[in-house]
Amino acid sequence: MTIHAGYPTAFTEIAAWASENGRSVTEARLRFAQFGVLLAIARSRTLRPLLVFKGGNALDFLWQPNRSTLDLDFSVDGSIDETVLRDKLEVALAAVSRTLGTSYRVQRIERRPAGVDKAFVTFHVKVGFSLQDDAPATRRRFEDGKSPNVVPLDISLNEPICESTETVLHADYRVRISTREDIVAEKLRALLQQVLRDRYRCQDVLDLAVMLRGGAELDTGKVAKFLLEKAAARDVPVSRTLFHAPELAARARVDYEALESTARHEFIYFDDALARVLEFVDRLGLDG
Repeated sequence: MTIHAGYPTAFTEIAAWASENGRSVTEARLRFAQFGVLLAIARSRTLRPLLVFKGGNALDFLWQPNRSTLDLDFSVDGSIDETVLRDKLEVALAAVSRTLGTSYRVQRIERRPAGVDKAFVTFHVKVGFSLQDDAPATRRRFEDGKSPNVVPLDISLNEPICESTETVLHADYRVRISTREDIVAEKLRALLQQVLRDRYRCQDVLDLAVMLRGGAELDTGKVAKFLLEKAAARDVPVSRTLFHAPELAARARVDYEALESTARHEFIYFDDALARVLEFVDRLGLDG
């Protein structure tokens, strides 16, 4: 039996994975459920080339095991509508349900913002799941399409995919995943976008700082190029001065300390983390 750092790959691995990683069995069960959804996509001839795995969980599953999140985030390389997406997901999930002995079903797909005239659209998908040892009442709620146990997917249309690669998820099955440089650029854009969207992005500071302290070999030229491309798509201004703005730091600091409980291996306190991020930004050769 192989225990992977980022996720258990079989129902029988859940307890051992939780013990080895110092996490609760509840969290381990969710990680296994998330793995099943990714495996369904990896095994789908339609979805695997179409969906590019990105964000914090892409780091945690395949690049930098440390901090898991609830959602699985993807960008669409091409186009797809809600009906086709649901159909393809349901077929893929049914197949992986038979393989893993864990039941999955698409409970809901919601398009946000609504309307065909919107440039940047995200499909918010809720995939319900039921593990082998779930209580009968929980199982009935799953069968009724009302499972309390869900894996949320955020699937974005028209977001720039600057660079991706294929990597092994399990056995011979591969997923498309954003490269480290692409993920770093998107996280840097998200930090700049906090004020414009009235958001708070503490998690990006931690993820970036852990990667930088771990000595990740990042191509700064690519990161700068990808950041400018992603920012231009959303009309987000980019400069060194904006990264050093007090409001960016103030927003990123909100709820930062709460992330310590989500980090399995490494946590960096805010002042140190932000300093590492800003030092890296200063090496990107940005204007201003």
